[in-house]
Amino acid sequence: MTPQFDYITKRRFHFLELIIYWEGRLTTNHLQTHFAMSRSSASHIIQEYLQFYPNSLSYNASIKGYEATKYFNPCQTELDLNTYLKLAYQSEDAYTYQHFTRLNSPLADIQPAKVKGVLQALNQQKRIDVGYASVSSPDFESRIISPHNLVFDGMRWHVRAYCEKNRDFRDFVLTRFNGAYEFEGNAEYDQSHDTLWQTQLDVVIEPDPRLTPERAHIIALDHQMTKQPNGRYQRTINVRAALLLYLLKQLHLDSYQAKPEAQQIILSPECLEALKPYMAW
Repeated sequence: MTPQFDYITKRRFHFLELIIYWEGRLTTNHLQTHFAMSRSSASHIIQEYLQFYPNSLSYNASIKGYEATKYFNPCQTELDLNTYLKLAYQSEDAYTYQHFTRLNSPLADIQPAKVKGVLQALNQQKRIDVGYASVSSPDFESRIISPHNLVFDGMRWHVRAYCEKNRDFRDFVLTRFNGAYEFEGNAEYDQSHDTLWQTQLDVVIEPDPRLTPERAHIIALDHQMTKQPNGRYQRTINVRAALLLYLLKQLHLDSYQAKPEAQQIILSPECLEALKPYMAW
């Protein structure tokens, strides 16, 4: 049974595991610097971790730090490189992490005043009358929506909501709200009613078949594909049907390039056929 930790312990264990997972060496200095604590407190956290997960770490005198053993099995989620780098940037040890460069989305900044009402409706499960502009209707018009999730597609923030005008669930770009809002009571629809949100899809990608075997192998490495029994390199990515088009854009599969070197990857033919009902652009 997985232990239940309070917020502070969970946060500290998460950081500890990220350091071990990505750097391969943990010292008390990592914890001292990141959490602005004493050496004894940092040492206590490591020992506390070992009480819950015995033999998962061992002290190596030659590297003057702890390293993972074969019994190390991270208990925290979100151990991806992006999460590691975000936490690394929060460290006061700027010199250590000065060689990390992150390109943020130029479209990600949102004006709080424009979306406060939407966020309140989302958190309180309310219907809200908002002013919204779209490409097809550039003038702000009143929309009554019931938000249920915020979504970042890699470039822009959206809110997934039930739209009473369309009588269906839609994605609304946060920057297109004008900041005018009025609450309209409790929401009657939530994510459990959103069929596309509840539907899980498997997106199967593979190297462009026009590539030479040598180049296809490199593309497979880039995208963490493995060789299947059918002899093709493939990778399966699970996604909500409501977010499929965003994923395809991230993978540059929303258009087809004339040159295979530019295209690099495609949806497997079988996957393409299965996803067609969800790919209305």
